Amino acid sequence: MNLKKTALASAVAISLGAGVAAVPMTASAAIVNASFDGLFTMLNPAGAPLQNSSYPYYGDPTWGYGLRTQISGTFTFNTSTGAGTAVVNPFEFYASGPANPHDITMQAIGDGVGGNGTLVAGGMLFDWNGNNNISVGIIIDAAGLFGALPTAGTSTTISGVGAIPASNGMKGNLPIGAAPMATTTFNTDFNVNPGCAGTASCLTGNDTIGGDPMDNGPFTGFSANFDITSVHVTSVSTVPVPAAVWLFGSGLLGLVGVARRKRS
Repeated sequence: MNLKKTALASAVAISLGAGVAAVPMTASAAIVNASFDGLFTMLNPAGAPLQNSSYPYYGDPTWGYGLRTQISGTFTFNTSTGAGTAVVNPFEFYASGPANPHDITMQAIGDGVGGNGTLVAGGMLFDWNGNNNISVGIIIDAAGLFGALPTAGTSTTISGVGAIPASNGMKGNLPIGAAPMATTTFNTDFNVNPGCAGTASCLTGNDTIGGDPMDNGPFTGFSANFDITSVHVTSVSTVPVPAAVWLFGSGLLGLVGVARRKRS
């Protein structure tokens, strides 16, 4: 399962050339602001977890003494465009200083195979131990989040619902359970052909290992999993649009931009 982010550019070109594909959602759109807690898991090419030897994780039995690393952050999502941005707070990793994620973008790409949840493509860069702009791509099943969003003007906490993360049955047997935003086994490759248009049905790379193998940096071939186990929606505000549709183009272009920054 090779990571070929350049395919995203072709997928965008095809979708724009054929008319931007869209998935109807609701009669109204919203800007969603939220904070979250979750778990970061690094899997090697065989699907086994890498143990985070940094404290406090290495000394905490809660998640296998560092086999999973607790993370937190915030995100903003626009249900009209399907686009979002996120901040993951830096976290200590592998006894070599903090991992600093940045330039995080998200884009809804429609329903999963067989209508199994709503998929979101995410891209980020992170810096760690003198290595800058390590590129990560990921496909998340966010059915739990979108199925439990509150109405405008209200807030809520969403947890214990959604898809089961792909790393749930990883070697080490540390199940997470249902998560509002769960890493899938899909990668960010697209099967690019004239009838595909960069939609979720074009996704390839489902090999039972969660996440998307990194193609640069010290963990080439390893897959970074970001599973969001609890979302606290702090605000929902309506957006005046004629109809709520999720567009693919702008967010995919953002992911392509991440890949280009990494290669430059």
